[in-house]
Amino acid sequence: MHRTLIALERREYEKFHGRTSSGDFLQVVAFDDCMKWLEPLSRLIVMLDEALDPARDAGLTPAVVSARLRELLSLDRSREDEFIQRYLRHFDTAPDLAVEHAAVLKALSAAT
Repeated sequence: MHRTLIALERREYEKFHGRTSSGDFLQVVAFDDCMKWLEPLSRLIVMLDEALDPARDAGLTPAVVSARLRELLSLDRSREDEFIQRYLRHFDTAPDLAVEHAAVLKALSAAT
């Protein structure tokens, strides 16, 4: 899902800035303000990796990360944060993202 969002953002970015090499686009993703909206999802991916580490902080469990991910991906159209606004725009126009979204929620349900 994260990869799909990056691909969708790249498509939009290149509409305005022209074709961009993978290395240059990686710099955009990492440092450009136009990509900051992805940070909540990126942080959760890192948190999940840490939660799965046997030497993890006892308070950070996969269940905690799953709950936060469910909340982030809630599709609550009344939310006004930048993540959900941009995510919903892609969700409404990219069938692949909608399919991946459903698969993530199904996996989260199966894991709890």
